[in-house]
Amino acid sequence: NGRVYGAVGFSIMEETAYVIHAKAVLIATGGAAGLYKPNNPGFSRHKMWYPPFNTGAGYAMGIRSGAEMTTFEMRFIALRCKDTIAPTGTIAQGVQAKQVNSKGEVYEHIYGLTTSQRVYGTVKENQLGHGPCYLKTSGITSEQDQDLLKAYLNMAPSQTLKWIESGKMPSEQDVEIQGTEPYIVGGHTARRETTIHGLYAAGDVAGGCPQKYVTGALAEGKIASLAIIEQLKDDYSEETSEIEKQAQMILADYEKIRNGENGLFTIDELEEAMQKVMDEYAGGIASNYQFNEKQLNLAEEKITRLSELADQVGAEDMHELLFAYELKERLLVCQVLIEHLKNRKETRWHSFNENLDHPETDQKFEKYVNSRMEDGKIRILFRDLVKGDTYEHTNS
Repeated sequence: NGRVYGAVGFSIMEETAYVIHAKAVLIATGGAAGLYKPNNPGFSRHKMWYPPFNTGAGYAMGIRSGAEMTTFEMRFIALRCKDTIAPTGTIAQGVQAKQVNSKGEVYEHIYGLTTSQRVYGTVKENQLGHGPCYLKTSGITSEQDQDLLKAYLNMAPSQTLKWIESGKMPSEQDVEIQGTEPYIVGGHTARRETTIHGLYAAGDVAGGCPQKYVTGALAEGKIASLAIIEQLKDDYSEETSEIEKQAQMILADYEKIRNGENGLFTIDELEEAMQKVMDEYAGGIASNYQFNEKQLNLAEEKITRLSELADQVGAEDMHELLFAYELKERLLVCQVLIEHLKNRKETRWHSFNENLDHPETDQKFEKYVNSRMEDGKIRILFRDLVKGDTYEHTNS
């Protein structure tokens, strides 16, 4: 009836599942990493910009409950130091290093200085045969060398170790840069209560503001908690029989996976296949973050098939049950993401949303591309922007 009554979950330490009854539920599980093939493969596949344990679970819970989703197509791609995935801003701002190509030419002013433009410029320079691309640190002072070593030791020690292992300080070699794989960082709501009464989202689960960063995420958590306190003043009746029926269906799914054996493919194999599909057909690194409608249609077809295969996986223990759900949730997020990419028929953010069929910005799309899962199908809804006033969705 468009209202949340709690949650169902399980322990990974013991054979126990929980049905939790609540007047309000706040989802703050972060965004989605691991949808795309990572730029560091194999053993180092979790050396990425966004936390690997943020698997899109919060998005999937919202999608399944019928909440309206927003802003998926505004993917985020970070510009990082190659291989170490260390931040580039520390170098760019700390020692005023410019982005240069292999010829030593500064190119950042050609493409722009926003995050997406910095990534786009680096991709374009490589496509033009002017790569690799670097942050120009050669020639900085020995004091600046030490400042950079200390700064990265504090937040990305692998970069400091790389300099030490190479035997060359930043002043003796430029730092090669590249984009990460895409991440999803904002999808539920343009305010903190979703279109499901009593279901709230905060942090990167909340949409409409996809580059809020840590301080913005914390602010949203506080705003959500204050809104929940206000909501708890209202009386509401609990439809116990319907809730128990839904809970038992979820518990039955747990049992099915725990008692089943893997079908044709393991969880790891299906996850790897998913990342390959998204990389090649939905604007990953392999395609320079670009896509067209034909590729997205192929991605949709292949992800749908992988979702069917994911329903055949089994889990030997509760930890594997977690991995099974991470796979299913990532695949569901992939399906919604593909629909959002298909329906924004323009290029509004280079690299973040690089549509080859529609390479220009179209003012007709100065609006939200939203979606809602209805009877197992993803329905796209376009929502107008409200300018000069407060935007609040309705629960209809």
